[in-house]
Amino acid sequence: MSKAIAIDTTATDLIIVYTDGNKSVSSVIDIGKSGHSSVLIPSIKELLKKAETDISEIDTVGVVIGPGSFTGIRIGVSGLTAIAFANTCKRVAVTSFELIALNRGKITAAVDAGHGNLYVAFCEDGKITGTRFVENGEEFDRTNLVFETKTDRAESLIQIVNRKISDQDYVSIFEPYYMRKSQAEREKDEI
Repeated sequence: MSKAIAIDTTATDLIIVYTDGNKSVSSVIDIGKSGHSSVLIPSIKELLKKAETDISEIDTVGVVIGPGSFTGIRIGVSGLTAIAFANTCKRVAVTSFELIALNRGKITAAVDAGHGNLYVAFCEDGKITGTRFVENGEEFDRTNLVFETKTDRAESLIQIVNRKISDQDYVSIFEPYYMRKSQAEREKDEI
């Protein structure tokens, strides 16, 4: 069975998981709006120590590619890309929507995009059937939106990574899933 680590840096918590299909270990660290980059590698090392394995034994890495914090996504994608490159690992990409939709029927998953804006996905049986960005003030039914995972977010990440490994659902590169331009890009376009 594959030995994998996966991370979620899309929100204020840094989530790191290790799974080998039989055993899993996770860590959730509240680091606020910034700080993922300074604690990511030491936290991965600490988690692998708890899992009684070494980074050289990891053959698969996974990352939540978004949507969520632009900076967090960049840190997660670049950090796990470096580990994947150094260890010649397979790569598993997970979206925030997949975490929310896991083990649910038909739902509308939502991620806070700040300033009253939302990233939204229409999901059925864990699969995304459509997405859209909803701006603050836009006419959109915000009732019945699901923002949280059904189980613990780390546990959801473990389940999805294990399933994607089993299905051999790998990607060749991690592509950030932003759904819109960053604030800096939008301001540049206005100039």
